[in-house]
Amino acid sequence: MPGAGAHSISRFVDRGFRVVDRADFDSLMDAIGRATERWDWTWLSFAAMSSHLHYGHLAGQMDPDPFFRSVHTRFAVRYHRRPGRETLGPVFAGRPEIHPIREGTLAQLVAYHHRNPSEANMVRLPRDSHRTSHRFYLRLDEPPPWLDVERCLELLGFRDTAAGRERFDQFVNEVDLSDRPWDRREAAALREKAVRSGGENVDWARIIGVARAVARVPQGVPLTSRCPAAVEARLLVAMVATRALGQTCSAVALALGMTAGGVSNLLTRKASQSTGAYHRMVEALEIDE
Repeated sequence: MPGAGAHSISRFVDRGFRVVDRADFDSLMDAIGRATERWDWTWLSFAAMSSHLHYGHLAGQMDPDPFFRSVHTRFAVRYHRRPGRETLGPVFAGRPEIHPIREGTLAQLVAYHHRNPSEANMVRLPRDSHRTSHRFYLRLDEPPPWLDVERCLELLGFRDTAAGRERFDQFVNEVDLSDRPWDRREAAALREKAVRSGGENVDWARIIGVARAVARVPQGVPLTSRCPAAVEARLLVAMVATRALGQTCSAVALALGMTAGGVSNLLTRKASQSTGAYHRMVEALEIDE
């Protein structure tokens, strides 16, 4: 759906190393820049690993296939033309995998991309790698025209200031990435957990949409943001789900991309502040308490 988070993975044939040096990386960046006009998706992040490529986006209206065909073809042609590589044959192992990402986990997805090189022991810290978008986020390198750093930081709940970029860098280094909803095995486990908790019987998209409207969350600001309106929207979702619909904190956490403990703490600390908004939510959703 337009506006939804997306994690794309492009793998090289036989898991071979195709992004070997800076020239390969620059070739990939040029291919992406030339193909970006073929679609209207919003860039969030990327990680160019030796054997595969990660991309983070917000989906647009256009089919992503022409974009990836253009990037893959241009990169493959240039790869084979480099001295010592005058060969023929496929470079990419088919089309990319594209996985939907919950709104509440976009920041974790970007952190996962930015931490890939350090997790692979290629560098000590994410900021040391030139293979991801992290240095662009920190304004250590000039970002390409297709990566709007200011907007991306805002979408993820940070500011494009020295202090905001420092907090983002700290977040990437320290956030817990043990739960990865973009991993297919993790996604299956989450779906099974949601069924057990009864969460799949709830129209979470409608509840979140009404909560955003009642809390007046600005368009384009994710619920993961630290802005007061987003915090209130998360609280309203948790209040309605647990009080009026009998859902567990675990089910709410799955819907919002939080931990069950985080939902419980939110309800404990903030619930008394939003009684009026809660009743407007219940009325708008036509729920019989």
